[in-house]
Amino acid sequence: MEQNFIEFYILTYNNTFCAEYQIKTIRAFCKDDFKITIIDSNCGEFENQSKELYDLCTNEDIELLKMPNEYKLDNLIGSYRLGHKLNYLFEHLVKKRKPKYFAFIDQDMFMFKDFKIIHFLDKYGMWGDVDEPNNHKSPSIYKKDMIDELWHMHPWLLFFKLDFVINENLNFIPDDTNGGTDTGGSLRESLIQKKQLNKKDYWFRDNIVYLFPFKSISNAGPPPYEDHYYLYNNKVYYGQIQINNEFIHMLNSHSNLLDPKVAYIKGFLDHAIINNS
Repeated sequence: MEQNFIEFYILTYNNTFCAEYQIKTIRAFCKDDFKITIIDSNCGEFENQSKELYDLCTNEDIELLKMPNEYKLDNLIGSYRLGHKLNYLFEHLVKKRKPKYFAFIDQDMFMFKDFKIIHFLDKYGMWGDVDEPNNHKSPSIYKKDMIDELWHMHPWLLFFKLDFVINENLNFIPDDTNGGTDTGGSLRESLIQKKQLNKKDYWFRDNIVYLFPFKSISNAGPPPYEDHYYLYNNKVYYGQIQINNEFIHMLNSHSNLLDPKVAYIKGFLDHAIINNS
């Protein structure tokens, strides 16, 4: 019998806090049936974090898999490392397991209110966050201002119906043309153009809110982004937090609960979970 649930694949890198709150928030807010699979993406680094992750998943009865150590890929910048890891998951895990629906979301992209998406996936095949090449950006987040040019889906928030992509060779690495992209840029050629998809069908950026909660006390960033960063224990951290539809994104996550950004997210999510109970 066909199983009608979403399988979440969450790459976790040096951050047990994010894994813990992914489990809590998906359980609290996902109103479609689901299964959570955590992937230890430490690739041989951070042994203590890998042990914590193992203990967490064991205690919560969550499947834990390990990314092969050769995907450490120290010679590549982060967006390319992530792209290659997602390519591995699609080719060696998704295509093997064949879940009817599946999702790739960043470890620090958390649900915070009720979420249902299978009905949309049945009609349109995928849902998530439209991204654009650096030289082809729409002038605002609003659909009325959207330029009908080059686009792709960013895998920090990306759901698929398997039938929509099972015969495609999806490529999640950045695309260096047209000024360059972040992770997922090569989906334009490997999926968007091949299927001649309509950008308007997937544009939900109207509901994005950019937050800089430490702006008034920050002056640590490079010009003209001085107040986008903050200092904590003499280290510079990126301050943006982003609400994206039913998700909140910590961006450039870390796991120190005393760090003001992590504490902000933890309090936000604890409040959302308590109010939902």
